[in-house]
Amino acid sequence: MSEEFRTVIGRGFDTWKRNIGIAFPFVLDMLFSFLFALLVAGVVAFVIGIDVFVNFVEGVGGVFESMDAGNESQLIEVFGLVELIKPYIGFLVVAVFVIVTGGIVIRTFFKAGAIGMAKTAVERGSTGFGEMFLYAKRCFVNLLLLDALIGLIMLAGIVFILPVVLVSQPFSGGLGGFADNPGLLVLGTLLWFAYMIVVSVVLKVAQYALLVDSLHPLDAVRAGFGFFTSHKLDVVMLLILTITISILPGIILWNIPFGGVLNMLVAVLVIQPLTFVWWVRLYMAKTGRALAAP
Repeated sequence: MSEEFRTVIGRGFDTWKRNIGIAFPFVLDMLFSFLFALLVAGVVAFVIGIDVFVNFVEGVGGVFESMDAGNESQLIEVFGLVELIKPYIGFLVVAVFVIVTGGIVIRTFFKAGAIGMAKTAVERGSTGFGEMFLYAKRCFVNLLLLDALIGLIMLAGIVFILPVVLVSQPFSGGLGGFADNPGLLVLGTLLWFAYMIVVSVVLKVAQYALLVDSLHPLDAVRAGFGFFTSHKLDVVMLLILTITISILPGIILWNIPFGGVLNMLVAVLVIQPLTFVWWVRLYMAKTGRALAAP
């Protein structure tokens, strides 16, 4: 029998309390992402020279300090930084690409493990680190492909910008015609942004369906869409709840010492694991899966 929304929230919270180890994948994600970025930064420093790297880092810090102080010299400082790294710009672009790609891979691996742990906890009442590695190894590639597929679906929203291109080129001889149609460009951009939000909401459950039911990416998209069409209110309410509890710690901790660090710890240790358990339980409860006794 399907659980009501408030039952999903209450029992999901109880499941999280009994399985706080679900935070482990998120801690490892943060740790390994930081270490990977640090490794790439070390390679960059070695290639371009320690002195150039240190000067660049100090320059970036100076720009942010100028912005905080409201000084008008930050533009000059930015141009200075550009001149400093200009000989290495191609290498730095590659380095940024490597950091972003590596971060995505690391995050996806541990996200698969976290969803797997949440599934086991909801299904059996308890979970362990073994499930994290089991589901991460089993579903990592499909989850990565699913994220790429959803990204392509969102990218399809670029059609909202095409009218600007079609209007601009015949009369302006190129993309410079965008300046003649700022209203149309803004409207197209807003529509694209709205389209991406809709896609992210409609397919929110797809990643959880992929792990819970061991689906292929296309089947997970279909399952996510089908789940949303059948349970729109539940998805929207849980989305509002998760966004709210994600924002609240930042508001509460904003003005206290080390508030940023505390907010990050709350997000990693509490908010993310709890929300994963809620989403998994919502999907499993509403699709008639076997759940652990309360």
